[in-house]
Amino acid sequence: MSEREPYDLLITGGTVVDPMAGRHGRADVAIAGGKVAAVGEGLSGPARRTLDASGLLVTPGLIDLHAHVYPGCTPLSIDPDPLAARSGTTTMVDCGSVGAATFAGFRRFVVEPARCRVLAFVNISVIGLVAMPECGYGRFVDSNAAYECVEANRDLVVGVKVRGSRNALGEDNTAQPVWMAVAAAGAAGAPVIMHLGDPPPALEQGLEILRPGDLVTHSYKGQPVTRLVDHQGRVKPQVRAARERGVLFDIGHGSGSFSWRVAHHLAEQGFWPDTISTDVHTSSIKAPISVDMPNAMTKMLHLGMDLEAVIHASTGAPARAIGWAGRIGSLQPGMAGDVAVLAMEEGDFPLTDSYRQAEHAGRRLVARHTICAGQLL
Repeated sequence: MSEREPYDLLITGGTVVDPMAGRHGRADVAIAGGKVAAVGEGLSGPARRTLDASGLLVTPGLIDLHAHVYPGCTPLSIDPDPLAARSGTTTMVDCGSVGAATFAGFRRFVVEPARCRVLAFVNISVIGLVAMPECGYGRFVDSNAAYECVEANRDLVVGVKVRGSRNALGEDNTAQPVWMAVAAAGAAGAPVIMHLGDPPPALEQGLEILRPGDLVTHSYKGQPVTRLVDHQGRVKPQVRAARERGVLFDIGHGSGSFSWRVAHHLAEQGFWPDTISTDVHTSSIKAPISVDMPNAMTKMLHLGMDLEAVIHASTGAPARAIGWAGRIGSLQPGMAGDVAVLAMEEGDFPLTDSYRQAEHAGRRLVARHTICAGQLL
């Protein structure tokens, strides 16, 4: 052992929770060359750096499937690195801020300098979210351009984004941009992620268009016309039918898309999210909403979602949804050395939804360390 190259990082004493690997228990994690080298109890051998995680949870790096991280180009975007470093988030997926016409700048000015991993759903509008309504002018909605952007940037682009709502499509548009997003994604063999918002198109129209593996984001929205539950709080039959055929439901918390009332209705019926994400931007990051991945995960724990299910919806499940399973989302040897070290704190913690309504939780998740490709952020 003394002749072996030292590990770059050895994380000791923590409780490893890795649903994709079926692991939940005391273990050490070793990282070398930016990848997970070993996971097990009592790992020994030299290490350039050792991190004591006693009393803490050690999970795969958190994956935020819905973020807005194109600062300086789109008005709502934030810098990814400061948030990543304090939230255990090692992969941020920009959700439609960037379009085909603005992608080169995104790669150069956001992805390349970032210390965390930044991926993207490319917007069906070539301008992304530079201006809104981004799909209001027909020539901006370009299936061919979106497809070509996916093909040319396979290392970064994971799918196609469309905001299926009036504030994206304009007053005179229809569901056509959703169809065009599906056409582009279908040609590229990638998923669509559809934002729910005020119609057109109506929720039911949008759901009918989506295919197995496509995602609905903002699934906890509280507005009566766009929420997933009816006036009696029951999950709408069209929503259940979409899930049964393989459509995935993502939180996409944001500053207008997470309602405690809707969340409780969904929880009571066992309708849990497939993936947990923040829709973090300049408004949702501010108090009292203050959303980040641990905050969104804590809200699901408060609602009664199992800890392992919460971690899976924040790691392995989003990795699989974007086609990155096998690279990120688990701590199995050979995968990216992305780790979140989390504390489970006990106390009285106010949690505010997007409508400024607060509930109090008795415990919360807080990030202690964020490690991306073996580097402590």
